[in-house]
Amino acid sequence: MTSDARHETLHVAKCLIDMLPLGKEKEMLPSLSKRIKQLYNNMCFSPRLFAQFLTEHVEKSILGRLFELYYILSVLLRDTLAIRLHLILQMMDSDTLNAALYELFAYREDIGKAYVMSLSNEQSDEFFMKDSKYFLNNDTVRLERIKRLYYVLQRPDTNRKSCIGRLLLMVFYETIERAKKDILCHSNHGNHEKDFIFQYLASWFFEFNQDSTMTMTEFTIEVLQLASEAESDIVPDIGILLFIYSSGCRQLVAEGRDMLRIFDIMDWITKGTIDILEKGDSTGSLAVLLAFAQITLHFIHTDLSYSTWFENTFSNLKTTTLTKRGHGVLLKTLEDMIPYEIPSVLQIHGKALLNHTHDTLFIRLIRKRLLELGVDNSLKKYPSVFNQPLQTSSSTASNAVEDQVTLAVESFVKKNGVIPTTVLQNFVFRRQWFIATFLPSLFSWNTNDSTLMSAKHQLILALKEKGKIPESIYNEYINK
Repeated sequence: MTSDARHETLHVAKCLIDMLPLGKEKEMLPSLSKRIKQLYNNMCFSPRLFAQFLTEHVEKSILGRLFELYYILSVLLRDTLAIRLHLILQMMDSDTLNAALYELFAYREDIGKAYVMSLSNEQSDEFFMKDSKYFLNNDTVRLERIKRLYYVLQRPDTNRKSCIGRLLLMVFYETIERAKKDILCHSNHGNHEKDFIFQYLASWFFEFNQDSTMTMTEFTIEVLQLASEAESDIVPDIGILLFIYSSGCRQLVAEGRDMLRIFDIMDWITKGTIDILEKGDSTGSLAVLLAFAQITLHFIHTDLSYSTWFENTFSNLKTTTLTKRGHGVLLKTLEDMIPYEIPSVLQIHGKALLNHTHDTLFIRLIRKRLLELGVDNSLKKYPSVFNQPLQTSSSTASNAVEDQVTLAVESFVKKNGVIPTTVLQNFVFRRQWFIATFLPSLFSWNTNDSTLMSAKHQLILALKEKGKIPESIYNEYINK
């Protein structure tokens, strides 16, 4: 690229940025598009540099507006390749693009649709997973998310059968998550009358009755394989197998047979996990067998911990028998399970695979999820028990939240009563953290500056009026 081309490209990019807050695009964009077309035809315009400069110099709070004008320019210049939607999409990190598209669908659905159709396959896949999770997990979902998911599903390259299969698998992982939380994280193990039935059913399996010839690991793999082959839209509720399994483990402990059976049990689980990984299993069997291992080592206390077993089985080069292909299947499955895994297990999986340099994406996703959950994401050591994930330093975490509250209040003042974009994004993308951590810190925040204290109360009122503060939490605040 010549220096003249670079200069001209940056000049028109700056012109577009200056145009964003004016609201005069109808008058100004046609002349700008003519200038870009002239430069492009004379090979004095770089589409990639143009897109790159825009994404690097526009504040995140007005990216939706940038997307709108960039799209209009692309329509005006549709007879050239000067403005291409996929270029600006490529320049953005995932979180920024997520927020920009979400904002765009709030007021320009037609433009949002155009950008969705221009996403790369990788980006489209990410938004499918992100929006599907909200779709499946929440009774009420913001319309912007529904619209974005709808158009992702409408893309010509969307594999419909694959999408339905992945939605079913997400529901499947949710059932495992709910059961594991009940079994591993709650001291009350449920209905004793049901336990009586579960214990009896557990005796049908070799793990808990040496006279039986049927193992739970083989039975589970076979059941899930049959369900997969049936091509049905019915998701098997695997939770009942986990409750049967936990009842069997607790019964072994109660009868003093746990130390005699632990080695056979773990051998079967290890063999089963390696087999399904080497076969490239996609039925969800790995998630269930890992849950079996977690439940076993949670109730039967020996020198073998889940973290040690997981490391020796999958990541320690001296002890694992997993091939490179099997390791790839392991990572893909563990990545899919991240939104549905309990925090302590995420910490174990992340720590065990931390030193595998080719697993950097997986580690990054683990750390991001742990940050969202508000627990330690350093992966420096293993948690000791499943119901107690490692916590962040209370003082550090507290200071970090207080800093965010201070910035939010100060920004609210500077923007003359406009709720900061970061606050709204946290409500949308980190709602659990927003409700459980940010709001209590905002309510209790104090300062000697009367202007800032007044702004704090006005910010709370503005959030309430926009439906960002649940009624019960707001009532607690005003009644104090």
